[in-house]
Amino acid sequence: MALDVAVLLAGFVLAHAAWSVSDLPKGELLVPLAVVEKNGQRHLLRFQAGTQDQAIADGKAALATRQPELDAWALGREGLMPDGHGKVDVLTVEAWAKGMARPITFVQRFTPASSGAFRLLGDPIVVVDGKAVEGAEATKAVKTLHDGIRQHTKAGPLWQGWRGQ
Repeated sequence: MALDVAVLLAGFVLAHAAWSVSDLPKGELLVPLAVVEKNGQRHLLRFQAGTQDQAIADGKAALATRQPELDAWALGREGLMPDGHGKVDVLTVEAWAKGMARPITFVQRFTPASSGAFRLLGDPIVVVDGKAVEGAEATKAVKTLHDGIRQHTKAGPLWQGWRGQ
């Protein structure tokens, strides 16, 4: 099923993004990255630019251009999200697979390493069409996402520790 393919890939990219930011010094951000899949082969792409916004825009444009020739893609980036106490650091992963009308998005809150210790905060938020998904649909997506996280040989074994569990 296309959704499962996209969510597994999203988990892998989320794990890679978390692994990449888990020891970043203060002031440094994740270079937006994508993993594209075609004929069972995965390739990592990074999008560097003068600003984070430009790098993200470049990544989205590159994936939109290449999407017809790909089986799946997932784009990971770092940003900030409004929170009850101001803003919180987040890793956001958008993922798509052939057969899907639109991407699915996962947003993982975290505490950066520069604050003392890298920590993942809670479960990822599942977003479709700009709206948070809840209930059984979200639970199933997060379970599949964790299957994708475990596929990452470096970050998979560290995930529970980053969550403080």
